[in-house]
Amino acid sequence: MTPSAAGVGVQLHYLSSGKGPAVLVIHGIGGGGEMLAAELAPLADSSSVVSYDRRGYGKSEAPEPYLATTVTEQSEDAAALLLALGAGPALLVGVDFGALIALDLCLRRPELVSAAVLADPPVYSLDVESTRELAEQRGAIEEALLAGSTDQAIEALLGANADGDLLASAQANSGACFADYGGLASLELTHRQMRDCRLPIKILSTPSASAPLARIAGELDGLLGNSALIVGGDVGAAAGALLD
Repeated sequence: MTPSAAGVGVQLHYLSSGKGPAVLVIHGIGGGGEMLAAELAPLADSSSVVSYDRRGYGKSEAPEPYLATTVTEQSEDAAALLLALGAGPALLVGVDFGALIALDLCLRRPELVSAAVLADPPVYSLDVESTRELAEQRGAIEEALLAGSTDQAIEALLGANADGDLLASAQANSGACFADYGGLASLELTHRQMRDCRLPIKILSTPSASAPLARIAGELDGLLGNSALIVGGDVGAAAGALLD
């Protein structure tokens, strides 16, 4: 049985491995703590890596009914977990929605953060051109749900680049996926907040990033006070560089 710690009103199941500086890995829409921990396993050779299932995923709890969430709610869960484990300040490694959570912690709870890796952060408010594509995606999701096909709705949400493991995980955690999707636009940012953030941040635009996400990575790099943009890189390597 995996250990659990209190989030904000929910119990969060987590995994911990290795010894050294703390690293908190935060999965994206459809993923899970174990999946991301496996991808970043080499980090445990030199650090203490904590991964967890966000609320509604895996064995972690969620309110009933669980219909909506916000980035702030999710980042408060992460903050509560770090405090419960005595693991801060930590290097945050956030993927997709997890990158929004990591960014929010950098801006609002910097005392808990040593540095961060933001992989394909979906800060769609920074990219006006993505409006049409997002509207088409939402239409496809709604059409699938009206037809009674949750699986097709998940496929529309994740997009064509989703691998089989991610797709299977998302279908098993569909309620949490739809709550995440509704919370994508909930992160409120100001240019001053981002400019004043002095934490070391690496923004990763992965090879599978969509055109909007690639543009957003560049925009965000231009706004943050102490960031570096990595195009086509590897999440583990980016995290390892911040630990060196």
